[in-house]
Amino acid sequence: MEGFGTNCIKYLLVVFNALFLIFGIVIISAACVDMGMIKGFAGMEASGHETDVVLIVIGVFIIIVAGFGCFGAWKESPKLLYIFAGCLIIIILLELSVGIAAAALRPQIEGTLKTQLRASFIKNKSTKEEDSTYREFWDRIQSNLECCGVTGPDNYVASEPRLNPSFSCCPSDGTDRADEIKRSDCISLSKYYQEGCEDKVLSTVHSAGLTVIVCGILFCFLEVAGIVLALWLAHSIKTHGKTRETA
Repeated sequence: MEGFGTNCIKYLLVVFNALFLIFGIVIISAACVDMGMIKGFAGMEASGHETDVVLIVIGVFIIIVAGFGCFGAWKESPKLLYIFAGCLIIIILLELSVGIAAAALRPQIEGTLKTQLRASFIKNKSTKEEDSTYREFWDRIQSNLECCGVTGPDNYVASEPRLNPSFSCCPSDGTDRADEIKRSDCISLSKYYQEGCEDKVLSTVHSAGLTVIVCGILFCFLEVAGIVLALWLAHSIKTHGKTRETA
C-alpha cells in the first residue's frame, strides 16, 4: 500500500513538472511580448525592459529545473528531490523579487515611455521626407492602435507650419477606392481617429506588464505545491526504504 502511495505521488510530481515546463514557456513568452511592446512603443529607444530579461532567464531556469525534477521523481532519489525543492524555493524568491521590482519600476518605465513617445512625435513632424524612420514608426502605431497623434489629431494641426494628420490616422472605409481619394476625403471631412496614441500605448503596455506580474504570482502558488509534493515523495521513499530494510 505504501508503494502504491509513493507511485501516486511520483506520477503526480511528474505531471506537475510537465506543468512547470509549460509555465516556464508561458513566462518567457509573456516577458518577450512585454519587452517587445516596450521596445516597439519607445520610439526606437531601447530601455525599461530589464525586469523582462530577468524573467526570461527565470523561465529558462524553470524549464531546466522541471526536467531535473522529472528525473529525480522517476529515479525516486530523495537527494535529487531535495535539490529540486531547493531550486524551486530559489525560483520563488527570484520571482517575488522581480515581481516587486517590476511593480515598483512600472510607473518609472511608463513615464520614460511617455517622454520618448512625445519626443519621437516631434521628430516625426520635423523629419525630412527622405528620413522616414519616425514617420513609419508613428504610422505603424496609429494604424495598429487606431489612434492619432499624442493626445489627438490636433497635435498635427497645432504645429508650425500646420500639418494635416497622417493618412494612418484615417480609419479604413472598407472600399476599394484609391488611397489618394481616401486620403483626400479623410482630410477634407476630418474623419481622423479622435483618441490620442499616448493613452492607448500606456494602457497596452500596462496590461502586458500586469499579465506578467499575475502569471508570476500564480506560478509561485504552483511551485509551492511542487515543493510540498517533492518533499512528501522524498520522505515516502526514505520511509518505504527503511520499512523494507527492517522487514
